[in-house]
Amino acid sequence: MITGCSESGPTIKEENRTLKTYPFSEPNPIPILSKDKRLYPYHSFVGYSHEGSPQEWKMIKMENDHIEVYVLPEVGGKVWGAIDKSNGEEFIYRNEVMKFRNISLRGPWTSGGIEFNFGVIGHTPATATPVDYITRTNPNGSVSTFVGGMDLPSRTHWRVEIILEKGRSNFQTKAMWYNPTPSVQAYYNWMTAAAFAQDDLEMVFPGNQYLKH
Repeated sequence: MITGCSESGPTIKEENRTLKTYPFSEPNPIPILSKDKRLYPYHSFVGYSHEGSPQEWKMIKMENDHIEVYVLPEVGGKVWGAIDKSNGEEFIYRNEVMKFRNISLRGPWTSGGIEFNFGVIGHTPATATPVDYITRTNPNGSVSTFVGGMDLPSRTHWRVEIILEKGRSNFQTKAMWYNPTPSVQAYYNWMTAAAFAQDDLEMVFPGNQYLKH
């Protein structure tokens, strides 16, 4: 008699995760027009802590028999990291320390994961702040986390769906960005994914056309 076990379907849940965090300041009261008028009506942040302390973060955990995927709705909706369960290795770098520094358009930015950028050229204004999110179990058994929000200067709306299916050792992202206004807006979008830098790290880029950054 040959027996076997079928794969279980993916799961999705919300949990709190404690991470060492180097926080940033309260909003700068000086209007951002004095720094970069393209970003109005956003405000900026100017202070950064040099001392870290434990802080709880809301985390969405998506899991099937092969991988785990983590999403941070309070930090721009980024994919915090992803793990291959067969060997315990990260295939999307999961930074266990949230160290915010003055890099993004509004200031604070922290490394790791997959970051979603829409709107003004640069690390998006929402990269370190909470975004809208919702989770869903789909009719086909897959699970999804939706993250998104409004880009205030352009009044455009962006959404990213992060999808995990049964029996797959990868996850998908589907992005939607639309302009509900009658005004013409600039179209700029980029995603950045992080990998832990080691001596044997190899990056494979199929194609022959590239943009410099």
